[in-house]
Amino acid sequence: MFKKYLKLFLSFFKIGAFTFGSGYAMITLLKKEIVENNKWMTERNIADIIAISESTPGSISISSSTFIGYRVGGFLGSLVATLGIITPSIIIMTIVSFFMNEFASSIYVAYAFAGIRCAVLVLIVNATMILFKEMGKYYLNYIIMGISFILIVFFNINVIYILLADIAVSLVASFF
Repeated sequence: MFKKYLKLFLSFFKIGAFTFGSGYAMITLLKKEIVENNKWMTERNIADIIAISESTPGSISISSSTFIGYRVGGFLGSLVATLGIITPSIIIMTIVSFFMNEFASSIYVAYAFAGIRCAVLVLIVNATMILFKEMGKYYLNYIIMGISFILIVFFNINVIYILLADIAVSLVASFF
C-alpha cells in the first residue's frame, strides 16, 4: 500500500517539476504519466478531469492532481498527489527567493525563460490536441467550441459566463 502512495507522489512530483507555465502545459505530461506509464486512467478520464478542474476555483494542476489522486487512492491519494504536484514549486521558489537579485539581471536566465516560454507553447498546443481528440464527434461540441472562441477572443466576454453558458447548453442538449 505504501508503494502505491509513493508511486503516486513521485509521479506528480515529476509532473510538477517539469511543468512550466500554466496547468495546460501539464496535460501532456499528465497523459504520459497517468495514462501511459501507470495506466491509472484513460485519456477520456483525463479530459473529463481537466474540464472539471477548469470549472473549480484554484489552479488546474492542483485540482486535477487532487481529483486523480482521489480516484487512485481515496482521500490519502488526493493528499499525496497534491503534495507531489506542489513540492517542486515550493523547492524552486525557495531557491529562487534566495538568489532573486542575481537571477533577475542575468542574461542567461532571460534566455532560459525565453526557451521555457517556447516549450510551454508547444505543451499547450499538444494539450489542446489531446482535449480536441477527446471531444467526440458531436456537432454540438464543435458549435459550442466555435461560438465560445468567438465570444471570448473577439467580444472579450468573461470566460466564466461562457463556461456557465456552455454547461447550460450541454445539459439541455443531453436531455434531448
